[in-house]
Amino acid sequence: MSDELSLAGRADDLRTLLDAADRARSGNSATIFLGGPAGVGKTALTVAMTRSLPDFATVTVSGVSTEQYLNYAAVNRLIRSMRTKWSDDAGRADAVPADSTIISAGGRLIAALDEHEEKPVALIIEDGHLLDRMSLQALGFMLLRTTHDQLLTVVNTEHPFETRQATGLTESVQGVTQIELSGLDLDATRTLLQALGVSHLSEAQVAGVAKWSRGNPLYITALARTADEQGRIPERFLAADVPPSLTDAIDAWCATFPPDARRVLDALAVLNTPVSERTLRDMLDSTTTASAIRALVGGGAAEWIVTPDREARLALVHPGQRQVLYASLPAAEQRALHRAAAGVLQPPQRWRHQVAALDGYDSNLAEQLGAAAATEEDSGDLSLAAQFELGVAAAAPDSGRREAATLRAVRLLVFSGQYEAALGRAPVVEEYAPSPARSEALGLLDQAAGHDASAAERLLDAREAFAARGRDDDAARASTELAALQRSIGLGTQSARSAQYAIARTSDPEIIGQAQADIAYGTALQDGPAAGLRQIRHLRDNPTDVPASDLDSLVCRGIFRGLSGDLSGGVNDLRFVYRRHSPRVTRRNHFESAVHAASGYFLLGEFDEARRTLALAFDDAQVSGRDVDFSSIHTMSASLYACQGKWQAAEADLQQANRVAQLTDFGGPDFHHRQAAATLDFIRQNWHGVVAELSRVLKDSANDGRARLYGLWFLPLLGVASTHVQNRTVAQEAAEALNGLEETGALPLVARCWLHGSILVAENDLVAAIRTFRDGLAVPAERGEPVLHRSILRCDLARTLAANGQHQEAQMHARAAEKVFAAMGAPPLAAWCRDVLQDQSASAEATAAERFWNELTDREKDTARLVGRGWTNKEIAAELFVSTKTVEYHLGNTYAKGALRNRMQLRDLMQTLAKTGRVIS
Repeated sequence: MSDELSLAGRADDLRTLLDAADRARSGNSATIFLGGPAGVGKTALTVAMTRSLPDFATVTVSGVSTEQYLNYAAVNRLIRSMRTKWSDDAGRADAVPADSTIISAGGRLIAALDEHEEKPVALIIEDGHLLDRMSLQALGFMLLRTTHDQLLTVVNTEHPFETRQATGLTESVQGVTQIELSGLDLDATRTLLQALGVSHLSEAQVAGVAKWSRGNPLYITALARTADEQGRIPERFLAADVPPSLTDAIDAWCATFPPDARRVLDALAVLNTPVSERTLRDMLDSTTTASAIRALVGGGAAEWIVTPDREARLALVHPGQRQVLYASLPAAEQRALHRAAAGVLQPPQRWRHQVAALDGYDSNLAEQLGAAAATEEDSGDLSLAAQFELGVAAAAPDSGRREAATLRAVRLLVFSGQYEAALGRAPVVEEYAPSPARSEALGLLDQAAGHDASAAERLLDAREAFAARGRDDDAARASTELAALQRSIGLGTQSARSAQYAIARTSDPEIIGQAQADIAYGTALQDGPAAGLRQIRHLRDNPTDVPASDLDSLVCRGIFRGLSGDLSGGVNDLRFVYRRHSPRVTRRNHFESAVHAASGYFLLGEFDEARRTLALAFDDAQVSGRDVDFSSIHTMSASLYACQGKWQAAEADLQQANRVAQLTDFGGPDFHHRQAAATLDFIRQNWHGVVAELSRVLKDSANDGRARLYGLWFLPLLGVASTHVQNRTVAQEAAEALNGLEETGALPLVARCWLHGSILVAENDLVAAIRTFRDGLAVPAERGEPVLHRSILRCDLARTLAANGQHQEAQMHARAAEKVFAAMGAPPLAAWCRDVLQDQSASAEATAAERFWNELTDREKDTARLVGRGWTNKEIAAELFVSTKTVEYHLGNTYAKGALRNRMQLRDLMQTLAKTGRVIS
């Protein structure tokens, strides 16, 4: 492994080790206890340290689990290693008897160390937690009596506190240090992934990897090995296959724990949820559970989690560990542990384990699970209902019952966002005979895979088949599912009709509530977000007063408010939804609430809050998202990073968005990807790129509905960029479209003034442009201050004022905009303002220089011109056929007229004039 891989994020820890080595080199021995879980990088760090100490003689000994209970086993191996190292003769090293005293064994270690004539020495103890206790005590005895030797001792251990206690080297002992290696931070995680060949990761993905792995290089490295040929890992890496390298590493790690601790690990893997110590003790029927738990927690294999009811529960550290542990259990042992869990748990947890322990069918269990599924679906907990239906599919003796339960489970899994679990049932569903329920399930599976267009076709078939059989409630449900897909595809008219079809055929309040939201969304696609708002004007103003059946409509209201300019109202609605986590909100709407809230914060100039909200959306998508969901996150994230000047992160997000867009069968992801690409180009002032990206998506008629819905986001960018490339036709079309949008806040009015002012600048009507820009600044900040748009408008106003010769006011506006951008954390936009200020400074300097030039006599001009070339007084005198005294006289007059102190200032002034073209050098 390269140094870059082994030392990612460990520079400070290496420096601590090397400082200890310096102390040892000077005759003050140093001991380091280096702690941390398996794979965190202890060995890699000590290897890097020894490579940096060529003057040290290094001796290494490792703990061996099979020798843990053999007294002085490690001491004897260490003595043999030292004597082999010093004299190439280990044969005369008599073994320390098992019944020796600590003093005798420690003395033998000191004697072996003294045989080394060349100093200093680095003593490396690997897996110190596996050394037998007597060896640890003897090692401590030796270290306490070699405090003034040139000796550096590093003890790597997964249990630093216990290992240190066994040596007797307490905190009061001088020269002893304990380092706890924790997981890598984000920067180190990124460095390690890049070194491992994983490319083009977005910042959100890096954060996700760090969270999943807890920053442990072992897990990060194993995950990197799942990358494809282009160096890319799956968006949802929890779904990635666990590589053999990780399986082997975790198995080897678990073998270092006592047998009773390994039983606890297996139980935690089977339970797959945080659990109390009492439950574990009852499940395993063990009296050693407490000591086993201490060993696991101390070794970083498990952790205590405090639940909301303030009860401490034990859990594995992350999902990858659980996957490996569970997969390594033989099937018979898995069933036995599930039976043991079922024996101590109450329903509904008991039922899950009863199902997993089945080795045949159980009609009584199937009946219990079926009743529980119906109850949970009625109460709105679709996720739990899906699990119960899967239990019915496993336990029911009747094949028809199993098929019906599987199809219901697939529907519930998709509705609750458990897409991976649903897709895992696809092969079973495809084997069933054709039926309306099968068509519905296959359509929902297509939706889970991100193929919304094909999903809509299947759901249309399902709806018609249900209706033909007189199953109106089922047809209504399928029609609301179809409406949601049609709005995703951008078919506003069809979406509204499908929703109306559903309302006409059911009295179910849940279906009706979803259908009303779809009607509003379909209307917004047809006529704009303000028209969509009118469809749900029955909602109460306060989100907390909105009933559960209307929460999907509340999400739509939040989205439409933001898209029509009511930024504060939109964020308020959406924040309520994504923080509430109500099961009554469809999974897609819950996810969209977080992404659109982040967009609202972005336009309000609250970049930190936008980033935090996007992180919540990313975490949500990791757990229960479709691949296509990540496209929305990456496009928003790319725009945000671009405004923050983090171009590498922005480009990585944009690449991820594009990759996801290519995997779908509908145009929405590509539409938003190109919007983000245009935003990046706009901030870079690549005007042609902006026009090219946005014109391309607008030419596709499939995007007509999306263009109406998201017009406020992209029309100002398209129009302003078009003025810069002198495409007044496109700019005017964008302005007319923007004028046609109904506003619900300040943003549309500010955006119109910005675009209209830019068009007037392109037409060279600066006075009218200035007046229009000022109108934009005067728009009251109703329903959310559009900080981003208004500040860019102010910067453009400053540039226009400067072009019109109104320099003082131009400077005022440029400085004000720069201050706002700096506070937002938007360096590229602040740089726009500084460019305006610098241009004005240069203009003022050139004007002053021209005024000075006009005051000079012809002979003074000749003299000054030659000074600008760098000539000496003697050379100037010869050129002008005058004396050097005359040259000095002319220069004195020139300095006085320009208030100049020296020749260098005159030369600089002449160069400024040369740039204006007023002076021919």
